[in-house]
Amino acid sequence: MPAPQPDFDAFDRLVAERSERWAQELADFCRIPSETDQAAPLRLAAEWTAERFRRAGAEVRFLERPDAPPLVVGEIGGGPRTLLSQDHYDVQPATPLELWTSPPFEPQIRKGRLYARGAADDKGDFLFRLQAVEALRDALGELPCRVRFIVEGEEESGSKHLAGYLADAPDLVEGHGALIEGGGVDEVGRPVLVCGVSGLCYVQLHVRTLAYDAHSGGARLLPNAAWRLVQALATLRGPDDALTIDGYLDHVRQPTEAQLAHLRTLPFEEAEIKRIHGCPVFVGGRTGFAAQVAETFQPTSNIAGLVSGFTGEGEKTIVPAEAWAKMDLRLVPDLDPEIAVRCLREHLDRRGFTDVEIEPGSGESPYWTPIDDPLVDAAAAAHAGIFADEPLRFFSMPGTAPLHQLCAPHGLPITSIGGSDAEVRAHAPDESCDLDLMVKGARVMGRFLVGFAALE
Repeated sequence: MPAPQPDFDAFDRLVAERSERWAQELADFCRIPSETDQAAPLRLAAEWTAERFRRAGAEVRFLERPDAPPLVVGEIGGGPRTLLSQDHYDVQPATPLELWTSPPFEPQIRKGRLYARGAADDKGDFLFRLQAVEALRDALGELPCRVRFIVEGEEESGSKHLAGYLADAPDLVEGHGALIEGGGVDEVGRPVLVCGVSGLCYVQLHVRTLAYDAHSGGARLLPNAAWRLVQALATLRGPDDALTIDGYLDHVRQPTEAQLAHLRTLPFEEAEIKRIHGCPVFVGGRTGFAAQVAETFQPTSNIAGLVSGFTGEGEKTIVPAEAWAKMDLRLVPDLDPEIAVRCLREHLDRRGFTDVEIEPGSGESPYWTPIDDPLVDAAAAAHAGIFADEPLRFFSMPGTAPLHQLCAPHGLPITSIGGSDAEVRAHAPDESCDLDLMVKGARVMGRFLVGFAALE
């Protein structure tokens, strides 16, 4: 017989009473300009996080490694089951600043949304989880399980030192389940559960054709690095925008009929997605179910930046000597970063682009949990009475988080409990979060912890 559910009335009252203070606390956290790779602000954010854990009565570990932001771990609660919460205090660079309605590190509340860099990704979701844990403990007298928050300072730059931290403290990944950062509702407000994360392979391509930038009168004879790199990049996608890296798609796990059947049950707000992004047409003209399949089960080959020659004000007539392109490749099972780099190298070499250098950057393997896992069931049940709709279960988020590093060693199942919506503009100017949605997320989090503790 399942354990009786506690009366959540006292918990809900505490959430409501504390919500205004919680919003101000998030604003305080977002004032710290902890942009990735900015050492001093990152340390300040790490210390803020550690102190916040102490105020919550958590056991705190402040782990450090040379030339890396601290890893801050806070553990709170007890019981036989442990839940990991993957979070981070670093944020994406706020540039271009001129596109923000208000300064990114001077939080403002407008029409129920808090605007600041990090408001959604991931300071907001991290804080409401911790705030919910405190409120549940205060309402029930004790927590039904142990929650281990693992909060890093370089998630936005590829979690380069996380593996080292975990090797130093392997007990951090011991547990019974984990929460991915983020989560929330879809384009029309239906709750969603994410059961996986994409992998990532970040690379920089570089080519040099001359010893130095030359007078463009020599362009009849002198090879142009920009053209050379553009020609190489053009081989990576076909005229119909299909991915054409040799062997790349051969390593992709094909969706099962059951997975495709489930995908058909999920709504796809095509018009709303296009409206939010100002996008009249999807890549390759995809639409309907074909667009859903591509979004869920296909990897990417994305040019994130391209630089060569003179790009300043005015005119300068040169033949560029060098060109660079930054690329990110989002990965799905069973495609990992090493395979992606090897396929890219072999593809370029076969086409005579041996002079195009590949500098590997950050990399993460994908990590998916079955959508019918008991952990996911517990997360779905936690939404009852708070949202009118049953949560939609998605196989994976489009983005990447280091869940493979945290959860693969013990095969932990993962899902999401978040407070984000389609308007958060993560990584973009005017990032924000809906404060009422954060409150709902906190109420779901409390109920999920009780359900998680009851799992066998």
